[in-house]
Amino acid sequence: MTPGPNLQPVVTNQSMVLFSSAAGVDGITFSNTVNTQVVGPILSLSKIADKTSVSLGETLVYTIAARNNGNIPALLTAVDALPEGVSFIANSVLRDGVPLPGVTPADGIPFGTVSPQSQVTVAFQVIVVSLPEAMELRNAATGRYSFSTPRGRSVQGEIRSNTVRVSLLSFQLSTLLTASTPTSFIGDAVTYTLLLRNGGTQALGGISAVIPVPEGTAFIPGSIIAGGVYSPEADPAAGIRPGSLRAGAAAEISFRVRITSVSPGSALITRALVSYTVNDHSENTESNAVSVTIVQAGITASLKVDLNSATPGDILRYKYTIHNSGNLAVDAVLADALPAGTLYIWDTIQLDGVLQKGVRPGEGIPLGTLRAGVTIVVEFLVSVPAATDIRQLPAVQNQGSVQYTFTLPDGRNVRQNARSNTVTTLLFAPIISIHMTGEPPIVEPGSIAEFKIHVTNSGNYPADVTVIRIVPLGTIIDPDIVTISAIPMPDTPFSGTVPLGVLEPGQTVHLIYRVKINIDYMGNVLAGNSAALYVYTIEGRRYSGEARSNSYRLIIEEISE
Repeated sequence: MTPGPNLQPVVTNQSMVLFSSAAGVDGITFSNTVNTQVVGPILSLSKIADKTSVSLGETLVYTIAARNNGNIPALLTAVDALPEGVSFIANSVLRDGVPLPGVTPADGIPFGTVSPQSQVTVAFQVIVVSLPEAMELRNAATGRYSFSTPRGRSVQGEIRSNTVRVSLLSFQLSTLLTASTPTSFIGDAVTYTLLLRNGGTQALGGISAVIPVPEGTAFIPGSIIAGGVYSPEADPAAGIRPGSLRAGAAAEISFRVRITSVSPGSALITRALVSYTVNDHSENTESNAVSVTIVQAGITASLKVDLNSATPGDILRYKYTIHNSGNLAVDAVLADALPAGTLYIWDTIQLDGVLQKGVRPGEGIPLGTLRAGVTIVVEFLVSVPAATDIRQLPAVQNQGSVQYTFTLPDGRNVRQNARSNTVTTLLFAPIISIHMTGEPPIVEPGSIAEFKIHVTNSGNYPADVTVIRIVPLGTIIDPDIVTISAIPMPDTPFSGTVPLGVLEPGQTVHLIYRVKINIDYMGNVLAGNSAALYVYTIEGRRYSGEARSNSYRLIIEEISE
């Protein structure tokens, strides 16, 4: 067969004749040459497996390549009777990378038309489901093809691939690591469970499972259960030893971790490394990776107050800014919003500027549903009671909390609490007290009476103090006998009002003066009281107050003649 026109195979034939003449001469003669073109496909099947040995439960990929070295295209279908011990994985057939849904090797895989000097490749997957006695997977594919000659004849044929042999391992430890939830949050406890199954025909000993605790979590001591037995001293990072597994047996290992500090949106990823011995040989296998996604509502609360310093009777405005920086919507309530020692001013609560009438802060301020990324502002007023004793309550401190609930993707409902920062308003005020005495207790018209007034500031803030009503009716003050804290004030005109100046906290001022009772005073007693007027300024705000003294009483005795 020699190449002819168009590179097609050609069969050349020529006959020859040997003869002898009457003259005794031998000769040879040749016929004409006849050339016959050979047409048809030249097909071959080649089969390979992606592994030379597999264990129970493993996946195996078979690949069949069909090549046409002929000169005519052929329509090819390959039938592959799978060996005992494997099961075809449905819809895994690919022809030159293109899926062939519904096609199975046992019913025939259509390769389609294989053109001359081209190749078509088919791949499919099987899984090992049992261990046959031969402990080997052996099979070959059969290809059935057809083509038409140039003169219209239909020709059919069959070819067979090489035989593929894959050895089976007599031992197999399968592992499956799971987590109790695919989504979690900081503070949650997650249970990891490792399932071990001996799918081989031999016992496995010395099993040890090392399961690293993911970063951002803390192992809960005493939570390990191996083969149904608690192991309080075991540590998953050091290795958990459930013992041995006979053929066909299974064991379960579980433990718990608590999530401590993981960024929202990140994932906890871990896998188990299991070591064991079989036939005095050490083996290792790695489990699947388990991922737990961390979600968090991310509620933050920021608190501000408009006054850093105040005095009893002042009104304070509080402003809470609440932000959901997480990736889940929450239902929220602002609790503990009112500071101790204050009174809420009714109907002053505003949510984003909208007045909330009738809301009782003591029962919590409903914030509704806060979607991810939303910020809400809560404002309200409180008053510091005027009767507040700054010695008992030197400052007003406030720290609110946002109680919120959200639902995880796994359906669990979670309640958490976010506390705000603490804000402090210092309370300042002078506490002015005044005490007044007069003597002698019995006086006569025209005589002299001496009065003493003691003014004390027992508060924590200075005040400018003035004493009023110091001169009893029917008397005249002697301006030359007036002393303030033992300091004489001569030639000072007093008309019943004496400025004492600024009294510092803890300071006492003593005012001493004398009055002369009018000779023609007709009353029976000198009685009355005094008062201290005071003013002070805090952060530019001016305040005033009045402190009344005790009452005094001097008896007037008539002059006997």
